[in-house]
Amino acid sequence: MTDHTASPTFPTIGTIGVGLPDLAAFGAFLLLLGLLAAPLWKLTVGYWIGTGNEAYTHAPLMPVIAGYFIWEWRKELAALPLRASKQGLAFLVFAAAVFLVGTVGAERFTMQVGIVSLLVGLVWTHFGNAITRRIVFPISLFYLMIPLPGIIYRNLSFNLQILSSKLSVDFMQLFALPVYREGNVINLYYTQLEVAEACSGITSLVSLVTVGWIFAYIAQKRFWPRAILVASAIPIAMLMNAFRIAGTGMLAHFWSVKAAEGFFHSFAGWIVFIAAFVILLAENGVIVAAQRWWQCSR
Repeated sequence: MTDHTASPTFPTIGTIGVGLPDLAAFGAFLLLLGLLAAPLWKLTVGYWIGTGNEAYTHAPLMPVIAGYFIWEWRKELAALPLRASKQGLAFLVFAAAVFLVGTVGAERFTMQVGIVSLLVGLVWTHFGNAITRRIVFPISLFYLMIPLPGIIYRNLSFNLQILSSKLSVDFMQLFALPVYREGNVINLYYTQLEVAEACSGITSLVSLVTVGWIFAYIAQKRFWPRAILVASAIPIAMLMNAFRIAGTGMLAHFWSVKAAEGFFHSFAGWIVFIAAFVILLAENGVIVAAQRWWQCSR
């Protein structure tokens, strides 16, 4: 006699390979996490769009980009084993401790790191080591959404103001311009230029490092070429910002102060950022050529 009783199976969502109970449990944890951190998310969104600071306007795009990568890898992820992870549970407990410390100390950055780490811990605990290891890069994008602590941001911005002022004056002096610097104030023959916080280059620095992080992952397959691209984004952003300030000073000297403060000043940031990214593209081309040469010479 044939037994027609089959063991129950749960439906899967498309080709992701995750059953409805898995998604329901994960969704419940995610909802609870969202409710607990609702005030923190409101504060964070305010940092992104409500302060007039453009350094983190890219943050809302990070979940979209992360979701795109995960969706593109859905078939590969479906083939990986889905097992609960003890290591993930340990990381989840650690993340909860970080979030608790930040909450007790009313320290925004620590709370934000804790809440993102809790999300990572949930994914790691529920979906296991293999899947989490594969999606490390999309997960890392969530950490790029977190604004730097205020004291670090202000100190970094101030130091960049001084450095940008010095580099731009050095550059203008190469063209024999009568210019000298007093702190973050650049004195020209006809006018003065103040390198304010908005002109420190910290916005382009944060943005270029973020873009470099994504570009390096796509363009390169190995750790060290990726690390070189990301690390080089820092001096590239700093130098290009100094060139922008120098260009403003030269325009004010050779043309007019009004021209320097008008269209050029408004759109120079975008032009410089595009130029910086082109330099990253060129650098990646050099790295690729060097890799090919090394492979052929072996």
